[in-house]
Amino acid sequence: MYEKLKQILNKNQLLAVTTKAQYVCVVAGAGSGKTRVLTYRLAYLINELGVYPENILAFAFTNKAANEMKERALTLLPKEKQYLRLSTFHSFCARFLRSEISVLNFPTSFTIFDEEDQKTLIKNIAVELGYRKRDDEVSFAYAFINFHKTEGIYPEDVVLDKDATKEQIESLKFFHLYEQRKGEQKALDFDDLLLKTNYILENYPRIRTKWQNRFKHILVDEFQDTNDVQYRFLKLLMNSETSLYVVGDPDQTIYTWRGANPDIILKFDNEFLNSETIVLNRNYRSTETILNAANTLINHNRDRVHKDLYTENNKGEQIIYKQFNNRRDEAKWLVEEINKLDKSKIDFKYNDIAVLYRSSYITLDFEKELQKKKLPFKIFGGVKFFQRREIKDLIAYFRLLYNSYDDIAFERVINIPRRNVGEVALSTIKEEAYARELSIYNYLKLLQINETNLKPNVAFKLKELVKLLESTKTELKESPKQFFDILNRFVVSLGYYEYLALDEDKDDRIANVKTLFEDLADFELRNPDSPFEEYLEYASLASFQDDVSDGNFISLMTIHVAKGLEFKYVFVVGLNESIFPHHRALEENGYKALEEERRLCYVAFTRAKEKLYLSCNRGFSFIADGFLIPSRFFKEAGFKLEGYRPSTNFYLGDENDGYFEDYVIKDYVEQVNIKKENDVEEWFKGDLVYHETFGNGVVTEVIDKDIIQIEFVDHGVKSMLGKHFMLSKRMKGHEA
Repeated sequence: MYEKLKQILNKNQLLAVTTKAQYVCVVAGAGSGKTRVLTYRLAYLINELGVYPENILAFAFTNKAANEMKERALTLLPKEKQYLRLSTFHSFCARFLRSEISVLNFPTSFTIFDEEDQKTLIKNIAVELGYRKRDDEVSFAYAFINFHKTEGIYPEDVVLDKDATKEQIESLKFFHLYEQRKGEQKALDFDDLLLKTNYILENYPRIRTKWQNRFKHILVDEFQDTNDVQYRFLKLLMNSETSLYVVGDPDQTIYTWRGANPDIILKFDNEFLNSETIVLNRNYRSTETILNAANTLINHNRDRVHKDLYTENNKGEQIIYKQFNNRRDEAKWLVEEINKLDKSKIDFKYNDIAVLYRSSYITLDFEKELQKKKLPFKIFGGVKFFQRREIKDLIAYFRLLYNSYDDIAFERVINIPRRNVGEVALSTIKEEAYARELSIYNYLKLLQINETNLKPNVAFKLKELVKLLESTKTELKESPKQFFDILNRFVVSLGYYEYLALDEDKDDRIANVKTLFEDLADFELRNPDSPFEEYLEYASLASFQDDVSDGNFISLMTIHVAKGLEFKYVFVVGLNESIFPHHRALEENGYKALEEERRLCYVAFTRAKEKLYLSCNRGFSFIADGFLIPSRFFKEAGFKLEGYRPSTNFYLGDENDGYFEDYVIKDYVEQVNIKKENDVEEWFKGDLVYHETFGNGVVTEVIDKDIIQIEFVDHGVKSMLGKHFMLSKRMKGHEA
């Protein structure tokens, strides 16, 4: 095998695949073949070093990446399909807990709450504490809980300062009740999966030893995005004989806002003495021109492992960079360039094109122009497949088949399809159930129609629902491997298709349900021995990237979603200050945030294989609250936009770190932003508005406490600051 590898791999890849070191850190630059190295490493361990596949554990960042890596590994190891273990951290921990969580007196049939479930539970707690679901305390509590759990802290370990704010004090009350109510519903959230796993491994030596002895080699992809809790988990799985093999690129650390700790990979050799670091810096993806720009940009970062990517590919076409008067002109140019590619490239396909951006709120003009010219496109990173309304409905029903304590799931579907269960009826059910210390489902199982305050017709319909759920549970218990057919009949019996047929978007919603069952069938085929609970875990833990699918369309996505992907032609749009780099990130975290924004831009550049397009505009932005200027990343990557002159110093980060630099601003674009605000305290979906430039409109979404989305009668949908002085409220809308 070694001789064959010498023909396939370059020198550093070969060293990375065949190393005998116990602790290995492979610093793999963008497009350097890290997936190839990982898959050949798996094959080398098994075929050459005689390691049993069941003694190897490999982690990838997303389900999609794990599945792709497994498929590639199986081409080299076709006989090892049932033994190869490749998964995400959360997926592995979910399976670990199905096996071991009973030591905590918790059922193995627990439900996994996603972000929407968490928010629903917190809103219910708000009502319990005397607040309204839309009060600021809800968003404060959600952020407070997620911050502490990402850090590995439960409410009993939170110690507030003596000068703690009212919001912090109230949020801690929410936190205690959140954990209590979640436990009563036999549910875990994403953070619990790792935290409970770590707790068991730390406090039950017999279980820790069992799992440490099971795995002799641990491999980790995208190691630069590992957080402290995940790192603790890895170390708990290791004993003195375990080999740890990690692959990552510090220049692609773009998830510190989600807890990723770049110091973990940067200090790997300090943590593991006698470790070996191997750098993969030959890029197989991009042209020399694209790599030169990416290297020039990222060299402005200080906290990194210095490496310059190189390629033996051709020099390639020049990078095209443009500025426009406004976003509409920027969008028109993008479509024109796509049409030029269509005419000039013999092998042109729309799925070779990606349009990347820092924030999804800037896409509207691009979407409208693509639609106008009838070009096929698909947006990724919006509403995930498993978060779409009809999919969430069915997953909630499926959850109830396995966990009768799941009140969040029952609340979602109790009136879907309609059973005349309004807010008053739901409150009655919850009061009667909780008075008996029962979940909604378990209460309705015992419900006597003459012993409730519910209307008889409502009680009857709910009894019928529970009867259907119970009979389906019996079928699944008797024939667990036939869950596709059983669940399909269940959905038909619910009358769910007839319910969707009344929706104005019925075709799309019914198509989504059919796609769900296609995915179920595929899961059943690929995992014949896996119980349906594993599919529910997969649905709960799916990421944005897991939705990225094949098809001949232009892909629009945020750069975070694009990480790990590649396209022949990449357009990076909206390269403006305040947008990219993002103003809020810089305000909150100074130069560290700037370095992460620059890494994000580096990731965007290195998605391109053949041609890279960069664009900005100088229109008025309600997000930036002024006229836009080009991103500093143009200059840092070596591009000079025509017609610009040096102007005043422009803030680049922390003054104490010397992050000031002359920048350039168009003569007639003078940034004199006089801060003015309206007197609107709070916006709600449905509020009627008037704007001094755009006229009348209606609020269609409250994005956060600062930004709202408005559909104007004559100017379409726009996102803007809720406090902007040109905006006024005409009528209070209805609560969403």
